[in-house]
Amino acid sequence: MNEQWHMKKEINIAHIITTVALIVSGLTFLSDMDKRITTNTTQIVHIQEQRKEDLRRLEKRLDSIERKLDELISNSSK
Repeated sequence: MNEQWHMKKEINIAHIITTVALIVSGLTFLSDMDKRITTNTTQIVHIQEQRKEDLRRLEKRLDSIERKLDELISNSSK
């Protein structure tokens, strides 16, 4: 048997449609991923700002507690 390779010079419409669909779905996926990354970045920045504000409040409260303790100690030693 003489088996030879041969190639057809025709283009199948189904292959073109499938390729276009894959490209469109890939671009859609990447676009959605970009939106999620942007949303996550915004949320991370917001959480970092909240943590800084919470830390400032905590420091104020601790300063207040420390002042009250100092007053109590100074009053009890008199």
